[in-house]
Amino acid sequence: MQTRHGPDTTATPLWAFGLVLAIGVTMVMLVRLAIAADSWGPPVGAIISFAGPRPVLSPVVQFQVRRADTGALCRLDSARLRAAGGSLIVEATAPGLRHGYRVHWAGAGPTSARSDCGRDAELRVSASALGSLATAAGGFGVGPRSMLPLLGGN
Repeated sequence: MQTRHGPDTTATPLWAFGLVLAIGVTMVMLVRLAIAADSWGPPVGAIISFAGPRPVLSPVVQFQVRRADTGALCRLDSARLRAAGGSLIVEATAPGLRHGYRVHWAGAGPTSARSDCGRDAELRVSASALGSLATAAGGFGVGPRSMLPLLGGN
């Protein structure tokens, strides 16, 4: 007598279908989150004001940024900006600068430092630098401010 050895007809366990479904849903959610992350950030017209009292937990930050007109480097220092007053206004997303912004600085007068951005300047600033400056100022806006500056809330 001969025994047949055919294909295994054992059913796929139900948990395997659930695992495949969970992985698929997770991948779709991650792709949607990545697409949405491109639109996070402050809207055009958002203001970072360095007037008024400094928030208790705000950090002191310094960033080197580029002037939009000449491409020269200059330094933004939140302690100096706070002492002299002034504001940054988001004018546009910066072409050619991934997740960057073109902002207008108006406020603090020039210092003896050659790296100062001056009283009035058009600057190209990265999203991370802009978020850190907003945190140092207490958020975006001139009234009650956002606790999550990069999400663009007022």
